[in-house]
Amino acid sequence: MLDGAFVLVDASGVRTQIPVGGLACIMLEPGTRVSHAAVVLAARVGCLLVWVGEAGVRLYASGQPGGARADKLLYQARVALDEDARLNVVREMFRRRF
Repeated sequence: MLDGAFVLVDASGVRTQIPVGGLACIMLEPGTRVSHAAVVLAARVGCLLVWVGEAGVRLYASGQPGGARADKLLYQARVALDEDARLNVVREMFRRRF
């Protein structure tokens, strides 16, 4: 966790910040390590963490942050299903990364 964001570190050591406050859900596959501070941050901002099997096939554990509010999840689904909105999100994520 760094500055209120998850810090993803890949196998080659590249660090990427993920602003979890704007996400509804993060799916964690086998081999993922998560610090206690990161889980606390996710719970505080209402981002659901879901531990899944390889390729997201099986569900092993999840939480219910935010008292089961669905507003972020519904927003994320609406954006994902609207081609123009999805492309805007992709462009913004690309802009932030590069």
